[in-house]
Order: sequence, then C-alpha cells, then structure tokens
Amino acid sequence: MRHGRQVQALMVLALIAAGSAASAAEPAVEAELELPFVLAVGQTGRVEPEGLEVTLRSASDDSGCLAPDDCSLATFKGTIAMRLGEKKDLATVQAIMGPDQITNIDFAGYEIRFGSVRRLDQGDIQATFMVTKASEEEEEEKEDER
Repeated sequence: MRHGRQVQALMVLALIAAGSAASAAEPAVEAELELPFVLAVGQTGRVEPEGLEVTLRSASDDSGCLAPDDCSLATFKGTIAMRLGEKKDLATVQAIMGPDQITNIDFAGYEIRFGSVRRLDQGDIQATFMVTKASEEEEEEKEDER
C-alpha cells in the first residue's frame, strides 16, 4: 500500500506541474488584417477572422538597432512560424532594415510584413507585424509558376 500512495502523490504532483506549465503559456495576441501588431520572441499573433497564426519563434542576440541610441538600421536573423488550418510553414529570415523598411513573407494567400525590430530593456526582442491578403494577380502568378 505504501508504494501505491507514493505513486498517487507523484501523479498529483505531475498533474499540478502540467497545469502550471499550461497556465504559464501566453495567450495569442489578437490581431486584425491590415493593422499592425507587436510580437516578442515566443509570442503568437492570431489574425481574425481568418485564424492565421504568426509566431516570432526566434531572433538572434544581435537583432535590433545598431546601438541603443541609433536605430538608423536594424538587423534581424531568426525564424517566423505561420499556420492557417492545416497549412504550416517556418521561414528563416535574415534582414537589414532602415526605419521605414519592411520584410515580406508570402504564405497561404497572405502577405506577412514585419519590421521595426527592437530590443527591450530586459533584452527581449520584438518586431512589428502586419498581415494583408495577397492580391488576386499575385496569387494567379504564383499558380502559373507551379
């Protein structure tokens, strides 16, 4: 019987730990088409009503402004995950951007734009994103290329 109690206690502790980990997960950042939204590394933006999810998965330590007082250029090297229903993709991006420049990723009939890469006080990196629907002409050109 003593062994049974230990197993029960371990199971309870495991369930508590699993619940804590699940509650620690950040909820998705709510976003809308054609409106900017900001993601820090590890955060997911969910564009409604489409249900498109964009996750800033990683960013290198040297991403962000050239210096704390100089954002004339910003660098980014990292990964961005995208998901829409069953479609998924992971993009590795390396870019150097001026203050008003953006980088585009095409995915599932959408254009995912991001820029304004900056480092926060605590060392985390964040970027500003915006999602738009790709024009019908662009979609037709892509279909023709296939």
